[in-house]
Amino acid sequence: MNSKVKNILKILFKYVCITFILIGIYIISMLIVSLIPSSWMKNHVKESSETLYKDDEKVTIDLKYKEENIFTFTDALMINTAYSIDSKNPASFMLARKNYIPGQTKKVYSDGQYNLGANKKYINPNTGDLYQTKELYGLMHDDNIEDSYEYGRYWHGYLVLLRPLLLITNYSGIRIILAIITLICVCALLYLIYKKIDLISSIMFGIALLSINIFIVSQAINEILVYLIAMISSISLLIKYKKIKNIGIFFFIIGSITSFIDLLTAPLVTLAIPLILYFLLAQKEENISIKKYLIDILKIGIVWCLGYGITWILKWVLLELIFKRQIISNAIEQILYRANGGHAGKLPYTASVVILRNILCLSNTVIYLIIAICILNILVRTIIIVKNKEKIDIKENLKKCIPYAIIFFLPIIWYLVIKQHSYIHSFFTYRILVISIISLLILANQILEKKKE
Repeated sequence: MNSKVKNILKILFKYVCITFILIGIYIISMLIVSLIPSSWMKNHVKESSETLYKDDEKVTIDLKYKEENIFTFTDALMINTAYSIDSKNPASFMLARKNYIPGQTKKVYSDGQYNLGANKKYINPNTGDLYQTKELYGLMHDDNIEDSYEYGRYWHGYLVLLRPLLLITNYSGIRIILAIITLICVCALLYLIYKKIDLISSIMFGIALLSINIFIVSQAINEILVYLIAMISSISLLIKYKKIKNIGIFFFIIGSITSFIDLLTAPLVTLAIPLILYFLLAQKEENISIKKYLIDILKIGIVWCLGYGITWILKWVLLELIFKRQIISNAIEQILYRANGGHAGKLPYTASVVILRNILCLSNTVIYLIIAICILNILVRTIIIVKNKEKIDIKENLKKCIPYAIIFFLPIIWYLVIKQHSYIHSFFTYRILVISIISLLILANQILEKKKE
């Protein structure tokens, strides 16, 4: 066996070990929080159900220049799932049941192929729409719901945070906590970008985060978590960049954590935002070749996808082995459904419609503002270059722009692949365009960068 093969096997073994360690951490942490009796959080869950009932399935906020939406539908499901954990059988966390109350529940329905089920009182007979907020309210207000539904295709790792939080506060309190954490993360991220890269990059990231109304996003548990993962990962990268020996492992872990916590909201941001910062940091340290740019993007993208995908698949495997649920085929069918739409796999709209729908959710005001900032940046740099007779290396600048030009298109690729989900939920999937906004601002800034002496 030659040294090259040995090295590949050594790397694979390392990734396998990391995977088992991560899965072990996930299972142990979920078992620990599942031991908390649901009776301890009952009052806070009941109060939360009342807030969510008033908010309804989706809260619309009028910002004058556009309407912003908070998806409370999934938050109600998450709180319902958190309350429905059976502390006497903590391993049942893997089933991720809702409406489950020992002694009251008479029938449990397995995770289906398409949409999650609901008690018939909370299903619109004409459209088939589910009313998660009303169902949670009914569950907590003596509606005597006797049917429970599993949602085992996901890890539901958010329960590690949500169950302890429900011990101390209700949904309104959790929103305040998430807003504070978001503010701290945004401030820490922008400060570190300023210190480790430069002020202009920090301002660009700030503009991008504000363009998707990050602080409004913090009011939805299901939506803010991926952005917190992206920001915390980015902060870690900025602090430890020079000490990270294997950037592939770093992104593999990020992908895995995203899969553990997220319910398919905007997972792409946990890859792209740290990836942009990785290239900004690398460009300050060395002169990178086009080949290395392409290899790094491909390598990091693959390992992130592996971390995300393997973690997700292992949940299906464990559920089939331990609880004998037919989850793998159902999960694959669900993925195809989310990608192509409809049980027959035919979308009533084209890929271009999906992309345009998401872009327009940004609002014309934001789109015009971003374009204006880019044009202004280029004009100011041009004036400075002409006035000071500065030299620029267009060829080198174009080379440095390559990674950001590629990353710019990642949200578009996502919309093309996950078409049905991106169309139906465009009011929150549009926010992954923060990736394209950051990339565009960086491109406008770097194209006329002064030549280094």
